[in-house]
Amino acid sequence: MELSRRALLAAAAAGAAGTAGCPDGLAGGPDDQTPDETDRPLPDSCPTTQNLDVEWPAALTESSVETFVETYENAYYREVVVDYESTTRIDEYGLKASVGDGPTAVDGGYEVALSGGGGVYEPGLHLRAEPADPPAGTDVVPVDEVSDATLRDLFETAAAEGEAETVVQQQRDRIDELIVRVAALSDDVEPLDSPGDSATAYVDVDGSTVEVTLQADRFHGDFWWSARYYVDEHTIWRADEEDGEPREDGDLLECRRDAPQS
Repeated sequence: MELSRRALLAAAAAGAAGTAGCPDGLAGGPDDQTPDETDRPLPDSCPTTQNLDVEWPAALTESSVETFVETYENAYYREVVVDYESTTRIDEYGLKASVGDGPTAVDGGYEVALSGGGGVYEPGLHLRAEPADPPAGTDVVPVDEVSDATLRDLFETAAAEGEAETVVQQQRDRIDELIVRVAALSDDVEPLDSPGDSATAYVDVDGSTVEVTLQADRFHGDFWWSARYYVDEHTIWRADEEDGEPREDGDLLECRRDAPQS
C-alpha cells in the first residue's frame, strides 16, 4: 500500500522524538552535554567569605579569571597568611604572586596555578656619629637644642672619642621616634620612609662639628610559596601547593549562593 506524504512526515517526526528522549548518550542526550556547575549542590558552609574586598568577575573568562585570581591571592596572602601590619614607617611588604599555569577550564569553572615570593622588611635603625666638616651652607644644630638623651649622648661621645654608634632593632616604636627627632634637627634632613634609606645631620658640640648618619637597614624575612585555585560562579577554592587539587586538598575561601546573571 502506498503511504501518503502526510503519513511519511508523521512517521519521521515520531522517530525524531524518540531519538531526542533516548537515555543512551546519542545526539541530544544528557551524556552529550557538559554539566553546568550550577547543577552541583553548594558546600554546607556556603555562604562564606574572607572579606578581602576583591570583586568577583562579572563574567568568568580566561582573562578575567587570571586577573581576579592573581589579585585575590596577593590580598589573601597578605591579609590572611602573613597577617601583615607594619610597625614602623620604614617597614615594607614586598611579596607578590603571579599566575604560572592556566586558567584551565574545568568542570564549569577554571583552575589556576600561582607562585609567589619576596620579602617582608622590618628594618633596624643604625646611627653613627663622628667629627666631620659640614658641606658649605649646611645647617649645623647646637647640641643644646637636642632634647633626646640617646641622640645627645651619641653626639657628645663622638666629639670626645672620635666616633659613636648605636643600633635600634626590637624597639619598633622607638625607631619612628628617632627618625622624626633626627629629621627635626634641620630642614636639610628628610625623614626616612623605606628600607635602605639614610639621612645625615650635623651638630655642634662645644665647637666641634659632629656628623650623624641615620641608616635604615634592609633586614627582611624571605617567603616562597605556590597555590592552586578553582573558581566558578559560586565558589573559590585554594590549595597550598601548585599541583594540589583545590576542591579535594584545599580550603573553601569564598562561596555565594546567588551569582549575577550574565
